Amino acid sequence: MPDDLGFDKLLDDDGLLARLLGKTGTGRNRKPLYGPDLPVVLLVGGPGMGKGRLLRCVRGEFGRHVPTAHVDCGHTVFREQAEQQTRTRSVATEVLREVARQFGAWQGDGGPLATPRLYAGLAAVAASDPLADTVTLVSEVQRHDELLPRGSFWRGVLNRAGRAYAGVVAGLVAHPGAVPFINAVLDELLARTSQEGKALLAACYGEYTGAGGHPKLGLHSLASDFQQGGEAREVAEGFLFRALRQDIEAAYVSLLGRLSRAGRPALLLDHADNALGRRLLKPVLEDRERGLYDRLVVMATTRRADGGRFLYHAGDAGDTGDDAPVSWRPTDGGLPQWSRPAGGVPGLTPLSRGVLLVRMPVLTRDQQSRETARVRRAGGAGADRFRIDSGIHRLSGGRPLFVSRLGAATASLPFREPDDGTDWALLDARVRVGEEAAGRPVADLLLDELIVRQPPEELPPEQRGHWLDLLSHLSVAHDTECAQVLMRAVQAGRDERLSAYRIAELLGDSGWPHCPRHFIGDLGLRRLLMRRLHRLRPDGAAWRGDHLLLRDHYRALGDEATDEHFGSAAAHGMHHHLAAGDADTVTDYLDRTFLTRSARAWCEELLAIAEAPLLGGPDDRQARALGDAEIAGDVRRKRIDRLLHAVRLCEDRTQTVDDAVTDALPKLLERLGEEPAAGAGTLTHTARDFGDRLANKQALRPCTCTKHIG
Repeated sequence: MPDDLGFDKLLDDDGLLARLLGKTGTGRNRKPLYGPDLPVVLLVGGPGMGKGRLLRCVRGEFGRHVPTAHVDCGHTVFREQAEQQTRTRSVATEVLREVARQFGAWQGDGGPLATPRLYAGLAAVAASDPLADTVTLVSEVQRHDELLPRGSFWRGVLNRAGRAYAGVVAGLVAHPGAVPFINAVLDELLARTSQEGKALLAACYGEYTGAGGHPKLGLHSLASDFQQGGEAREVAEGFLFRALRQDIEAAYVSLLGRLSRAGRPALLLDHADNALGRRLLKPVLEDRERGLYDRLVVMATTRRADGGRFLYHAGDAGDTGDDAPVSWRPTDGGLPQWSRPAGGVPGLTPLSRGVLLVRMPVLTRDQQSRETARVRRAGGAGADRFRIDSGIHRLSGGRPLFVSRLGAATASLPFREPDDGTDWALLDARVRVGEEAAGRPVADLLLDELIVRQPPEELPPEQRGHWLDLLSHLSVAHDTECAQVLMRAVQAGRDERLSAYRIAELLGDSGWPHCPRHFIGDLGLRRLLMRRLHRLRPDGAAWRGDHLLLRDHYRALGDEATDEHFGSAAAHGMHHHLAAGDADTVTDYLDRTFLTRSARAWCEELLAIAEAPLLGGPDDRQARALGDAEIAGDVRRKRIDRLLHAVRLCEDRTQTVDDAVTDALPKLLERLGEEPAAGAGTLTHTARDFGDRLANKQALRPCTCTKHIG
């Protein structure tokens, strides 16, 4: 997939990124947007929406013209490095060190960005462990030597002074003194720093709590807080990030910087909705709320729709009022109008005031077609692929990873679409992974990428091995009550369980959309999980077992019990009965209730029941819908059976529907109005409404997760 697919409005010369960074992708200057108070930009979207791909695009295109650092907060290398010396390193300090290293390697206009303030803080922390031997402490300090500015050691001090300082630190191994190691390091550092350098250190670390304007005392206090751990260490880490941003700011406001640098530098944080990402973002937001501004454009990815709970105070709704973050979609047109709300007390107002949420765009139909055409040419496949493209659109909903994977899988020459022409066949298309000659079904690959590799951060470790299985069972659930029935049965006998209510929260944290009528609120993901559930046990036993379990549960509630989404508990049970494969019993139920329900309520129950998917077994729906199958009963029962199967086909949403079925459906409903029963007018009007919806390829029962199909 091209890195820029779907990002046209974000990447063009007058788009959001060019205006944020003050440079276009080709290096031309643009008037910077906002400033001096900048928002933290959160790229919001669930799995497979292209957040990381956009960051890679920014690094590749804009990173040639403005200093850019890219960090994957989900990478384990930072944790592994920190665990080697837990008293003088943390995951956050390892990230800051990497960011400084990347900025120090910048070779564009203005040259590398030196980070002496950050170096001083990291050196103090590295020298602060009172329990370590001198050799270890010297080694820890020397790890940061690559961050020493090249050519000078703070302005006005020649490079030889920097070499002398490094030499003295190395010499402490042979001559450990009675003075604490951190004192020796800081004394040498300050002794070989120019007066201007001392002033800069004082302006930075002299502001640390309790420093009173003295840089050495501030560095000591910072190192001491780091040693304490917990909240004190977080404060120290946040201040180190402030020191880094001050270094970057200094590189731009110096005389040389004003003459040679243009635009704004960028820090790109992928997978920033984990603990590390929050630990990095929080001090930036807090500093800017206090009026400590800098020009670093911080872009981070997050899956949760509201940007993350850490942005709000306990009890806040998180989505209303003046303090709610500005939310913008590229399809909104123009550029987001962001400014920090007036007033607010630092520490008491939500951090969300300083955030701009950029909703990741879904691919349009044209963009989906261009991508599938591209992979089709690469795969060498021919023939008319309109049917496949329609299926990819239905399954993907414009989610870029879905489009790319399904397009690549179905473009390969070995793929031949089965005669049934359903979207289930697309999910069986195989993708070569590594050296596997036979490849893997694209459905398995997508589940691995979307679910297995991206578990919710708060998912208990003991549940990680069950997560995919739990979601597979929940693919047949509707509301949380329905899901909870399944979870009690599936997790019976386990000491550690997850309730459906908690799973719903975890899905929201993972960025999956909510649908009021389906527990798994994304159509494509639900299809992937349904397919997996059907194949979890031989002959679809797990699929059938879950539906029968739910049928029995709702049947036990009684015919008159109400149900929010199905009208009655009985109808809810009939839905699962139909999915389990017994259409005749469902026809009997609809025939029996035709005279006891109001016409409107009966039609609503019909639609809810007929949404049941078909997986496995023979498909006789079209024959029964068109009256080509032998059905027992009187005229009304036969019409109801035809109507049930016609509606079921139209609501299936995994295939294009035969025109004969769409033509027959409203006629069948209208003919039921000929029965000597009340509600004939309602049936006639409903038949016309159904006909109009079918003519416009709309769902008979509109739903949040199928609204993209048309």
